[in-house]
Amino acid sequence: MRHYLSLLIITLSSLMLVSCATLATATLENRFQAIGLPAGTAECMATDLNENLSNDDVIELTRHTFSVATSDSPVAIVRALMEIENPRVVTQVGKAGVSCVTSGFFG
Repeated sequence: MRHYLSLLIITLSSLMLVSCATLATATLENRFQAIGLPAGTAECMATDLNENLSNDDVIELTRHTFSVATSDSPVAIVRALMEIENPRVVTQVGKAGVSCVTSGFFG
């Protein structure tokens, strides 16, 4: 019986972590679209950043999006996102931006 209870607790914990990660990705994706990134680019970047940043960094970046002006240029948006004072986030936003923005040209 203890084994099943432990398994249930581990399963529920895993589901909670996955749902938190999914929520963080969806929130970041929505914020990216709100500032002007196309849906596909926003989804690509949010997924990439959620995989490569800590939860705290994702939260910090999401907060930063509220200070970024909307733009029609994905490159301008990525540059504005990189103005955050967090070197980990700057690096990952740059990488995700290059990967996701340029994939729109070829995909």
